[in-house]
Amino acid sequence: MLNLLNLKDIPLFVNNSSIELTDTNMVYGKNGTGKSTMAKAIAQQLNDPDHCVIFDGMERFIREDKQLNAILLGTKNLEIEKKITEITISRVEIQTALEYSSKTLEKQQKNFDAAVQQYQDFVWDNIYRHFHDKFPEDLSGWGGSKKIFAEKLKQLGNNQPIESASQQSEEDILSKHNLIQAGVSLDRFVGFSSTLDTEKIKEVMVKTLSNVAKSEIANKISARKLEGWVRQGQKYLGPNKPCPFCGQEITQVHYDILEAGFSEIIDSAYNNFQNDIDTSLNGIQQMQYQLQTWQENTEMQSEKSDTTFKVAVSKEVASVKTVLKLLSKTVESKRKNAQQPIEIDDVLNSLNLALEELSSKIKEVNEKISTNNQLVANATESKEKLHANVLELMRIRCGQSDVRACQSNVKGFQNSLRDAKNDKNEKLMAVNNIDTEMAMLKAQTQSEEEAVNRINYLLGLLDNKRFKLMLPATNKEVSGYYTIEGQDGEQRTVSELSTGEENLIAFLYFFYLVEAKLSDGAPVTVVIDDPVTSNDDQSMFLIVTMIQNLLFKSKELNTRGNRRLQIFVLTHNSSFYINLKEWTQNPYTKTNRSFHLLSTPNGSTIKEITKKEEDIINNYDELWREARFSFDENQKQALWNQIRRILETYVKFNNWSGSLEKAVRNKIISTNDNERKLIALQLVKITQANSHSIDDLMQDLSPWSKEQICDAFKFVMETLGGGEHFEAHWSEDVD
Repeated sequence: MLNLLNLKDIPLFVNNSSIELTDTNMVYGKNGTGKSTMAKAIAQQLNDPDHCVIFDGMERFIREDKQLNAILLGTKNLEIEKKITEITISRVEIQTALEYSSKTLEKQQKNFDAAVQQYQDFVWDNIYRHFHDKFPEDLSGWGGSKKIFAEKLKQLGNNQPIESASQQSEEDILSKHNLIQAGVSLDRFVGFSSTLDTEKIKEVMVKTLSNVAKSEIANKISARKLEGWVRQGQKYLGPNKPCPFCGQEITQVHYDILEAGFSEIIDSAYNNFQNDIDTSLNGIQQMQYQLQTWQENTEMQSEKSDTTFKVAVSKEVASVKTVLKLLSKTVESKRKNAQQPIEIDDVLNSLNLALEELSSKIKEVNEKISTNNQLVANATESKEKLHANVLELMRIRCGQSDVRACQSNVKGFQNSLRDAKNDKNEKLMAVNNIDTEMAMLKAQTQSEEEAVNRINYLLGLLDNKRFKLMLPATNKEVSGYYTIEGQDGEQRTVSELSTGEENLIAFLYFFYLVEAKLSDGAPVTVVIDDPVTSNDDQSMFLIVTMIQNLLFKSKELNTRGNRRLQIFVLTHNSSFYINLKEWTQNPYTKTNRSFHLLSTPNGSTIKEITKKEEDIINNYDELWREARFSFDENQKQALWNQIRRILETYVKFNNWSGSLEKAVRNKIISTNDNERKLIALQLVKITQANSHSIDDLMQDLSPWSKEQICDAFKFVMETLGGGEHFEAHWSEDVD
């Protein structure tokens, strides 16, 4: 229960710090004077939501759902519906994002599919066709479709790579396939053996003709056993000197005889030198012939067994032939350079190297022949190894730049596709979470069947305007939603409900909550703010009757000495206010209090009504009360406005014409009191329907006192023949 309402922190109210409250509190005030603000202050300061029931408009209790063609009823249901509405807004945003994400995913899927197709086309054209043309048996089962082939290529990446030493070229594999297919073992090739005496040739090339001749002369001397003589006499001989042995002079004749003696020796030495060169050249020619014969024989063998051998050794054979030609040419050049030694070590080394390479190649070919013969002997195992080599070649081909570029392109789009899928899944999960939350909230809605039965009973009292709430035939699993059935038994569209009908349903539901609270036996505070909005006479009568019964119940409960029910009724409807007060018997006691909310230029004030004379009877009387209050408070602008409204009402009520108003103006003008006349003319002017304008309402009243304004008002009323009417409503002497 709330005994004191504190207003000092509410700027709307002036000259009010607090007001005392009691069991039944009636508050009357026109719209804009602060009724709703006062109702909220009562609820806040009471701070007991479990024992306080407030009616401050139908929005708290009822809401239309045009999609379901039903109304949602119940405070908790509306709270849940508010949460549902809030998360529905979030769902719309996420759903929009989900749709965008779905389109992005669709786009990325198309990009990825196109990249995959491009990769499949590429490997089909550049790998499958190539290897299938060369190794059709090894690629058996790899065709069928581009997709299957691409998948099989992908699986090759999981294979253990073959050691490079064991990997064979396509040519080797093809050759071995052919051997296995032929099923014939091959004979090994005979190697080439050189018979050339390279040491003899080297010896010939370092000799000179002089050395050979000297050697022959030395041989002659040695044969005649004159070595000692020559050695002993040589030191005594000299040119142009006499012989030391005989003393004779050595003349030209003696030299000629000596030369003739040695000519035979020199000729013999030259012939022997030429014979050595010829022998060397013959040896080289013999080796060339042997090489040619060996080559022809091996080529014949190669044509019959292994056609690759001819090609395999042709380079090495050509190298040996080239070196032999060079050697022959070098030896032949010795004839013209008989007196000089010629170094041929480089040529001989080249020959030996060429022969070694030829021998190595022959050995290599023979080893291949042995391997091939072994392949033929173990055909099944050999085919398996060759098949593995073919697959390894394809795996290596997949690692080349062009294929890797296609794979990288696919991987890039695959990553984008994965990101798009993850993003869509996140958005979809968010939507599902919201839908789950909405379903859980809807599951928390409460059935208001008992309240609806009570409401339908009260609605049945409306005679020919009756309607009732019905549980929908569909969506029965969702509580709190009800359709409208008219008096004819047909379902009505919720959009056809008037504001008054919705307000009535909301108030009846509110009253059901009040009764439910009272049945608990706990103290209850009831706040009713403007319950009659757009209601017809029957609905208003029903609402008034129910509130009157509540007032009686309050009196009954509280007279027992246990204060259990406190009521606040706030309204702008004077008829409603007056009607309710009559049922309180004496509204100005300690248990029944009445308040008026009055508007002033500075804000609203709350005036407690302590006697009947202070209270309102009807709207017109209330205008006089407000005018008197403004006069007492020296609020000249408010007083001026209220006098204008009184005069307008009085003129309309008496149905005065414009000609009569003109006559009144003439009477006012004829008076000698210019000051009184000026104010009175302004008052009369504003009695004309729709004649007052903004400048009239904003009339500068500063030169006139409240007494002057009131005196002019009295003068106008007397001129209109309403002097006694003025005296009756202006209860105090204003002079």
